[in-house]
Amino acid sequence: MMGPRTPRYNGFVRGSLGRGATTTLFASFCFLTFAAPVRADEQFDVGPSPIINIHVNRGQVTIQTWDRPQVLISSEKPTDVRHLTPAEVDPGIPRQVQIASDRILTVHGPVTLPAESFVIPELPAGPHDAIVARGNGRMTITVPRDSAMVMAQQRAGHLTLDNYHGIFVAHARAAGVSLNDVSGTGFVESLRGRVDANDSSFDRLRVRTATGDMLFKGCTSHQIQATSAYGSIVYDNGSFQPGLARFESDHGDVALGVRGNAQIGAHSGSGHVVSSFEDDARVSGDPATKQATLGNGGPVVTATSKNGAVYLYSGSMDDHPHVRQQLSGSTQLPMQEFTTAAPRPPRSRPPR
Repeated sequence: MMGPRTPRYNGFVRGSLGRGATTTLFASFCFLTFAAPVRADEQFDVGPSPIINIHVNRGQVTIQTWDRPQVLISSEKPTDVRHLTPAEVDPGIPRQVQIASDRILTVHGPVTLPAESFVIPELPAGPHDAIVARGNGRMTITVPRDSAMVMAQQRAGHLTLDNYHGIFVAHARAAGVSLNDVSGTGFVESLRGRVDANDSSFDRLRVRTATGDMLFKGCTSHQIQATSAYGSIVYDNGSFQPGLARFESDHGDVALGVRGNAQIGAHSGSGHVVSSFEDDARVSGDPATKQATLGNGGPVVTATSKNGAVYLYSGSMDDHPHVRQQLSGSTQLPMQEFTTAAPRPPRSRPPR
């Protein structure tokens, strides 16, 4: 392994992996040609709150954290890397990310996700240097635990973000995205891939897909907006803190398994809202629209499917066999896969 590298390049890359990526992110920085690729394993000294920007065409990518002021890139293939100084980075840090409109062809016909913007929280005070990497294949990128922001663009394969707290932006076309033990504020888009979140806590999360499903398990959300055109959405054994939560699919099903207090409003354009709560829940409505107050009420949660069904229940489906049986009857929800999937393998641990 080579020793830490010092900054050698000026400018920044905002290149995208396909139409609709975060093409305006850091738009004030310049295009520059990458020099010769670094070796497969290389380490870079960084400042106290670095920004990490990863571009991958196809591969299995894991971004994890450690308590060192270095970024370690381990890749099966050579990777192009730049290290930018705070003088190059700080003047171009945006207040929001502009997400362009994206259109894909599916078996259902063309699907378009509209353009939108996502406001970036204020970064920690002080200077921010950056690591920008481009590569392919299997790679593990270990970043400081206090990294200010992690951004990733990926066309195909799978992207995993492990044990990170901060600001994150992930854009994928046909790649799945997994968030494990993640907290903070983030934007996630995967047009065709599935989005999984496990044991995570979100201050603010915006996630959207075209055809991909979304599966949240054991998560807590202050503010969350999850939308899909043809994918289904499952929020199992999750809780909500004061804020707003909205789950909506045009053609998929939506299932919410809630623990704790909440005020839920559910609507199904197909006229199929199913609820199964503990005795302390107060439920009213009709087959197409229901309101449920759990415990003392509290955070407002909405669940909507324009052409599919909505399922509401207490806690985890694993504790309610009759709920799981109802959900398994849905042709839209990937519940059998979700509940019987093998446990996640242990995360690779960064060197100590």
